[in-house]
Amino acid sequence: MEKVFTESRSKTPEEKIWIGIIQQAFEDAFEIGIGHNLSMGEIQRARNWFYTKACADACDHAGTTRDHIQKLYNKLSDRYKSGHITKDELRFAIRRLELKL
Repeated sequence: MEKVFTESRSKTPEEKIWIGIIQQAFEDAFEIGIGHNLSMGEIQRARNWFYTKACADACDHAGTTRDHIQKLYNKLSDRYKSGHITKDELRFAIRRLELKL
């Protein structure tokens, strides 16, 4: 049996900026941003953003796909709502999002 090793390439500075934008959308959607006082409308916009062309464009610039980001968002959302992960664990996962891309 042959083992396959994938070489992870480092992200460009531009990709890292776009990843930061995606991370901010995650934090806004889960209402976990530090020092944020978002209205319900802003939170709902952040949640809906994952299903827009703007998200698809950001994902393209970040070197990933909208489908992949939506799966991560839905998985984190399900786990958080069901109590399988805490707010701190959710924040930690979002901060390490780059490793999943």
